[in-house]
Order: sequence, then C-alpha cells, then structure tokens
Amino acid sequence: MGVRLRLGKVVKRALLVVLALLVVGLIVGFSLESTRWRLSLVGRKLVGNLPELSWGELLHMIAPGSGYSLKTVVTEGRSVDAAIENPFNAPPDVEQGEKTFRSRCALCHGNEGVGDKGPPLNHPHYARGDSDWVVYKVIQVGVPGTAMPASGLGEREIWQVVAFLRSRQGEAAASARAEKRAAVDVHVTHDDIVGAAARTDAWLTHSRTFDGRRFSPLKQISSANVDKLRLLWVRQLATNDNMVEATPLVTAGAMFLSEPPAGAIALDARTGNLLWRYARDLPSKLSLCCGRVNRGLAMLGDKVFLGTVDAHLIGLNAADGTVGWDVKVANVAEGYSITVAPLAVGDLVLTGVSGGEFGIRGFLVAYDAATGKEVWRFHTVPGPGEPGHDTWQGDSWKTGGGPTWVTGSYDPELDLVYWGVGNPSPVYAGDGREGDNLYSNSVIALARKTGKLAWYFQFTPHDEHDWDSNQTPILADLPVGGAKRKVICWANRNGFYYVLDRVTGEFLAGAPFVRQTWAKGLDAHGRPIEEEGARPTPAGTLVFPGVAGGANWQSAAFNPDLGLVFVPATEGSSVFTKSEPGKPEPGHMSVASGGTQQRFEPIIKALDAATGEKRWEYPSPRAKNAAGRSGLLATASGLVFGANEGQMFALEAATGKELWRVGLGGTTAAAPITFTLDDRQVIAIAAGRAVFLFGL
Repeated sequence: MGVRLRLGKVVKRALLVVLALLVVGLIVGFSLESTRWRLSLVGRKLVGNLPELSWGELLHMIAPGSGYSLKTVVTEGRSVDAAIENPFNAPPDVEQGEKTFRSRCALCHGNEGVGDKGPPLNHPHYARGDSDWVVYKVIQVGVPGTAMPASGLGEREIWQVVAFLRSRQGEAAASARAEKRAAVDVHVTHDDIVGAAARTDAWLTHSRTFDGRRFSPLKQISSANVDKLRLLWVRQLATNDNMVEATPLVTAGAMFLSEPPAGAIALDARTGNLLWRYARDLPSKLSLCCGRVNRGLAMLGDKVFLGTVDAHLIGLNAADGTVGWDVKVANVAEGYSITVAPLAVGDLVLTGVSGGEFGIRGFLVAYDAATGKEVWRFHTVPGPGEPGHDTWQGDSWKTGGGPTWVTGSYDPELDLVYWGVGNPSPVYAGDGREGDNLYSNSVIALARKTGKLAWYFQFTPHDEHDWDSNQTPILADLPVGGAKRKVICWANRNGFYYVLDRVTGEFLAGAPFVRQTWAKGLDAHGRPIEEEGARPTPAGTLVFPGVAGGANWQSAAFNPDLGLVFVPATEGSSVFTKSEPGKPEPGHMSVASGGTQQRFEPIIKALDAATGEKRWEYPSPRAKNAAGRSGLLATASGLVFGANEGQMFALEAATGKELWRVGLGGTTAAAPITFTLDDRQVIAIAAGRAVFLFGL
C-alpha cells in the first residue's frame, strides 16, 4: 500500500513537470523578464502555492495574447484576485453583458440588478468578495448550498456580465454621491396637513387632504388647454415588478414614492433626478394574494413612513433615506403583510395590514412617529369579552380576516379616524363563521389618541363574495333632509353607494350605483335586504356585481363645487362557488373556492354626493397589451383625471366628456396627483415601472 502511494506521488510530480515543460514551450520567444515571472507562477503552482487558479486557468492566462497579465503577482506581490482584471470591459461588452444578464440572471436579480428573488447586485459590496476574479468565479461555478447555480456561460460572456454589474455599481455610487449633495430639507407638521387644502405646491398625505377627497383648488390646467399637456420628464424605477400602485407625496420641491417590492425613493420634482433610494431585503417566503404591491408613503416631521410586504413599518429620514426606526408590526409567517399607505396624524403614524386570504386577525395600529413605539392597536375581529365577539361562531374569530389595507381619513374637528375593513375569512364560505362577523366589511370610527371605537357601520354582514370595504372614506358637509350634515360618502364594493353621518355613524342614504342582483335594497338602517339564492354554492351562483365589486380599492374623488363624487366603478358579474374550507391555519391561504369573473367593464361614474344618483358615466379606455385602472383626481377647473389599461385621460367634470388622452405604455394602477412647481401646475402619475410628470 505504501509503495502504491509513493508511486502515485511520483507519477503526479512527473505530470506536473510535463505541464511545466509545456508552459516553457508556450513562452518561447518571450523576453527574459516575461519568461521569468511566468516560470515563477508555474513553480508556485507546482508546490501548491497558487490555489486560486486551476492548471487550465493558469496556462490560459499566461499564454500569448490571452488578455490577462499576472505579472504583478510576482513583481509586486499582489494577490491573484488583485492582479486579474476584466479583459472584456469595453462599452460593447457592457452592452452585451446587459443583454446576457437580463436573459439569464434577471429572473432572480431583477432586470437592473436591484434584487428580486435573489439579492441586489447594484451596490458596492458583494457577500463573496468584490474583486473581478471572485465575481467571475461566482458566476462561473455558482454558490454551493444556495439557489445560485453554475451559469454555463462562456469565458467572454461571464466577463461581459461582470462589466455590466460594474456599471450598475458605478451608477449606484454616483447616486449615493448625489444623495449626499442633494439632501432634502423636510419638516411637515400635523397642522401643515390639516391646512393642506390651501397648499398648491405640495401633496402631503395619501389623498392630498385628511378628508379623502383627492380634490385640488388648482385651475391653471383647464378644459381650454388640457389637450396641450406634454411630458416634462419620466423617471424609470429600479424595480422588476410591473405593478406600481403608489400615490406620490410632494413637498419642498421633492417627490417621495414607494418602490416595489419594499423600497422608497426621493426625486427632484423639477427634473425627476434621483435624490435618494432606500431598498429593503425581503424574506424568501411571503404571504401575498395579489403581488408585491405598496400604495405609498406617509410624511410627518422629518420622516417618511413605509409599510413593507414583510409586515414592518419603517421611519425613514426624509433628508437622505436612512432608517430612523424599524418596527415589526406582525409576523409574516402568520399571513400578515403591509401594502397600505400609512396615515400620519397628530404625533402618530397609523398602518393597517393585509392578509385576509391567509387567516389573519386584522387590526389597525398606531405608532409614535418620532420613536416607532406602539401607542394603541385596535383588532377588527373582536376577541372574547370585546363588543362584537358574539358575531363570530366558535373560534372562527381567531382567523377571521378583517384586513385594513387601504388608507383611511381623519376629521381634525372630531379627532376621529375613519378606516375601511375588508373581508372575513374564509372568503367564500361562511358556514363555519356564522354571524355578522364584525367588523369585517365595515367602516370603523376610532379616537385618534386612544384607538377606542366611537362607532361602526357594516356594509355587508357575513360577506361571502369578497366585497371588502377597503375604500378611502370621503368626508363632506352636505345637505341631507334639509339640513347640512357632516357625512361620509362611500361607493362600496358591494355595489351600493352610502351616505353616513360621520359623527354618529347613522345611515342617511343609500342606492345601487352599478347593477346588483344580490339584494332587494337597503332597510331604514342601511342593512341589505338579501335576495334568496345569491350566496355562493358548490355548483356556482351568478351574481352582480362580480368579485371585482362595484368599486374596488382605487380612490374615488369629490368636487365640492359640483357636489359630485367620481367613482372608478366596475359593471360586471361573477359565478361564485364555495367548497369545504377545512381547518383554517394562519399563514396558509384559505378562500374556500372563489368567484370567476364573467363580465368586467371599467367605467367612471359621477354620482350626486348626497343621494348617489348617477349624473353621467364614461367607459374607461381599453387596450390589448396593458392592464390596471387607477384612482381619480378632481380639480377646481372642472376636470377629472384618471387612467385605465395604460392610458391616462382627462374628463370634463360636469359632463364626463373626454378632453385628453395619452398612452403611458405600462400598467396603470396608481392615482394621479397635481401640484405647482414654480407656480406652474403639473400632473404626476406612476405607470408601468416609471413615474411621469406632465405640464403645459
């Protein structure tokens, strides 16, 4: 046995000597100096002191015309990693590397290397090391024990990808330098937001004002000139997700926007140039029904606030995007996520949660805006001993749903917050959760300081059609019964429009605003009088409106001068089926069948705010290769702006006549906003993977 081992070593040494002789043959004709450092490298490899390179790699790199130079390893004592530089980094190589990256790597790392299923690559430091050779080897052989496989790419292809990644790192570094130079000076008070109706140069909260109206007093862009709107700038977002639902915020000449899947950016509102970017790493497993979406930010003091799909709330310093505080709102493993734009009010920041399809127990929670300390939490599914608990059968309350994923409104005079609550769980089968299932499908009015319930109104008791009441309440002062009342206007997903007293929650008026077949009407208290046979069955039941509802989460707008509410409505139907839901488990999707959309017609409807009577309707633009519909914006010049399936439009508010339309190219799911820049009115909207700014 010992003889065999010794013979093996001899044979191995002999083979290495042969390889060395081959190397000498390759370098015949080199200068003496060139020959020396090459022989020195071969000698190091022979004695095992060059483990970074295989024999094949070494011979290739010291061959004539290879493009590599390992001379400094010998002459300057550099490491192999320091000596090997990318031989293919010219502009055409970067361009080809981008094409290769997008075809082979973007599925995990995103088109721009900003991260998706895999880590982001557009930052200065990599986990395995930053040298060209380390990056090359990681791409070539992968990372054992991870989802990163060997690439199978050729030598030049790999180096071209490395060149592209270096360009992305350079852009990120340039952005970081710009961030430091262009820090944003922001300080927004609660009183600023209370008085936001008079501000034309800012958009300080999700709906512009606390009353949820999405109405601007600006008149520069009018029916006489809206057809002359032109694009001022467009900013590409660093995201691989194709759905941007966020409403931008604007102050101090800067625009703030959430960026999917879990980031935020600040832009120069005049140019669209990036001021700063924040991006968050996400866990591999998320509980999401409908994509990695986020509907925007809140702003208060010197911070902007971001909710994330892994159920954290983050207070970012508005000046530079650094993290001021980060709190875990809920456990993502239990089905929770956050997709809502928070609401900053008083000295608090409020957020709701998503996860109604995953057996969560919903809530609304308030944190101290300065510190991130929790102040109060209101559960939308009451537990034992809490009012409303008796509306849930057995233990069904533990996984009862009731998500709060659309931003609410606030009345400073009453100091009440109004927030919509979503579906009970399981969504389409209520056999195991008999009762009205409070406070699902309701609006809740809470004391801002304490979170104590002032009143509630339930639109759809014991819902089995997924008709969430996740809409932003519109607060108005309207004549009702001959007297002016403080009211809430609400076009609900169940197909009915409601007017409620916002002091008491009293039902004042209600009427269907789309075709509906599930209720004979509303009784004197606003409770639906249900039709027989409208509930889901195993064989299926055709019902109007469909699963998309008469109105979904997209924001309505209100023009107080005209007394009209403009609703991004849907005429449609679905076949609703149900199945045995099984035992609900938090963190596992459980909807108990579903609703199959049979008809879907997006249509803008103008309703009399006090009665719900239809004044006009406008069929939204349709397109073959785009998707999504937006919320709406109303202006004092008598215009309504919105978007549908990649096309933005402006309507005459009094008649619904289309006055302007422009193609944006991508999915339109975010509402437009308006503000002034240097006394000039502009319109902004996010669509596809970009933000657009229009002006005259």
